Amino acid sequence: MMRMMSNKHNVRIVSIIVAIIFVVGIGALAYTQMATPGVSDSGNSSVGIVDPSKIQSAENPLYVAAGKEYQEYSQKLIQEAQAKMAAAADDQAKAQIKQETDAALEAKEAELMKNLTDKTDEAAKAVGEAKGLSVVMSKGAVVYGGVDITDQVLHKLTSEASANK
Repeated sequence: MMRMMSNKHNVRIVSIIVAIIFVVGIGALAYTQMATPGVSDSGNSSVGIVDPSKIQSAENPLYVAAGKEYQEYSQKLIQEAQAKMAAAADDQAKAQIKQETDAALEAKEAELMKNLTDKTDEAAKAVGEAKGLSVVMSKGAVVYGGVDITDQVLHKLTSEASANK
């Protein structure tokens, strides 16, 4: 797995997937906020903007912890798979072990990313509500305007990570 994550193409794909998940999550949050009556019917709606690249950086301890957890999990799983492959009788058994290992790694990555996305969405919603914003969106989805709340969301995530230690 370390070889997979050291390949820049794979890292880029993972980053793109995370960004897409984040955008969809924020979009869903925006949709639910717009569908909620009485939230901001005044016409003076404000848009909050969150930069996913900053959220998915070393500045976010949750992101760093998830990366570390994934790395430890993948190393353990790969070591187990290598031991099983050494004992495997034929190429078909080895291919099955590799396929199962890859599936387990993908499932772990999806679990960690969903957890990160959920926590980021919760933090963005809390910051947006505290600032009186009617919608919070990903920076890539906004061409002009909006209030950048990335630092406040990152601060909230950092505070939550510190509180959970």
